[in-house]
This record gives sequence, C-alpha cells and structure tokens, in this order.
Amino acid sequence: MPVNQKPRPSRPLSAGWAVILSFDVLATLLTALVLCATGALLPGLTEDYGPATEPTSPMAVAFFLSALLLVSSLAGTAVMLSRAGAERSRTLALRLSGVRLALIVLPAAAFVIYGIVTVEAA
Repeated sequence: MPVNQKPRPSRPLSAGWAVILSFDVLATLLTALVLCATGALLPGLTEDYGPATEPTSPMAVAFFLSALLLVSSLAGTAVMLSRAGAERSRTLALRLSGVRLALIVLPAAAFVIYGIVTVEAA
C-alpha cells in the first residue's frame, strides 16, 4: 500500500448481525458453563470416584473438551472480526457465529419441545 493512502474503514455491522453476535456470545458462554458443570458433576453421578485432582470419567473429560472447543471458537470469531480491512474474514466470522448459534439453540429447542410433547403424552 502506498504511503499516502489510508486504509479503507470497514463498514459497520448491521443491527441484525449485532444482535446475532450478542446472542451468540451469551449462548456460547452459557453452554460452555453448563458443559463444565456437567463434566464436574458427572463422576459423582456415575459413581466414578477417583483422585480429587482430575476426573476419571472419559465422558467428563469430553464435556470439558467440548466447553473448551466452544470458547476457543468464540475467541477465533472475535479475532476474525477484529481484523480491520479483511472483509472476507469478517464474513466468515459472521457466518461461523450464526452456525454456532444455530448448533446451540436448535438442539436445545428440540430438547424442550421433546420434553413438552412427552410430558403432555404421559
């Protein structure tokens, strides 16, 4: 880029994308918190007692890794959005955020609907 040329400012996010990103952050952090709590409680629920320093249940470790994956994907989205002038990475970050939000919200909604249907049927 020539010395006298200023970089183009990136266009601001639309209100819809700002709302989606806000819900995405909240849903991702809440889901990660629930996954960590489930992983912490799982050895006691399955009576898989081991050393107090680490979980012995492989399923508990899977819950912790899932939470770590969610938070790291959220951090990756934040890094991609913070890059100034890279419209391609910004578009990818917004789509990743929308997909992650859908992957969190749709199964939760399906679980709630399934619970309502099975309780009403019983």
